[in-house]
Amino acid sequence: MTQKQFHCNPDPEGEELPDLYVTHWGKEDCAPLHSFGPGIRDVYKFHFIHKGRGIVRVGGETFALTAGQAFLIYPNVVIFYQADENDPWTYSYCGFRGNLSEGWMCRTSLTPERPVFAMDMQIMPYLYDQLTETLSHENSRDLRLNAVMYRFLTALIETLPASSGADGGGAKKPNAYVHRAMEYIHAHYGESLSVEQLASDLGLDRKYLSAIFKGAKGVPPQQYLLHYRMRKACELLRGSELSVGEIARSVGYGDALLFSKMFKRALGISPSEYRASNLQLDDIVP
Repeated sequence: MTQKQFHCNPDPEGEELPDLYVTHWGKEDCAPLHSFGPGIRDVYKFHFIHKGRGIVRVGGETFALTAGQAFLIYPNVVIFYQADENDPWTYSYCGFRGNLSEGWMCRTSLTPERPVFAMDMQIMPYLYDQLTETLSHENSRDLRLNAVMYRFLTALIETLPASSGADGGGAKKPNAYVHRAMEYIHAHYGESLSVEQLASDLGLDRKYLSAIFKGAKGVPPQQYLLHYRMRKACELLRGSELSVGEIARSVGYGDALLFSKMFKRALGISPSEYRASNLQLDDIVP
């Protein structure tokens, strides 16, 4: 069995996870009956089969896979996979995580119980090579990694779009709306943003969006937006020399006094007090 594997830097401690973060990738010529599990991973992990055969067992169902197929391991979902005894597979793989990962997967027809799919022939067979090529660009490696992954995820979503039919895909729709709303908030938190505008731009009724968002995240979208802005404000207070007024405008508050009032209401201390303290972000931000 031969294996090549590359790892990215570990997740930044004490900082919010990025929207997309490639954890590792590699390629393996498996030995006969080489297996994993039953067990779980803590990231999303794709396997692309280039030759040979094997099986994947998840949710009580067994899938037989051959070259040209792929499967996705979902975080914290028990899975077992094994190479064939006589024709063991060679596969490449890629693990990733991030704030928006779940939302992206909701845009596809894949589910934890049905994680098998056919590779496209333009991007997926070459993902390992494209990711490895980024290692030769030290100053721009992170951007190149993300660019490769965004191309792959775009191809995945367009090749395997989520269905809204009666086959069960429609049940994923509210969850997909929630993640679209989160993506929108992450992109526009620095602007004057209201729940009404958020719902309108997503083409949803405001009350419906609020209900499904609270059901999925435990808080209504307005509170999620507030918490997200406060997290970003804390990062700027601790990691920059911007004034409180400049930080207020950077996270969507045109009025620095209103920002300070909302900051203290949410965190219990003023922005200046937080900047001067040794408190960690997760100690005070919900």
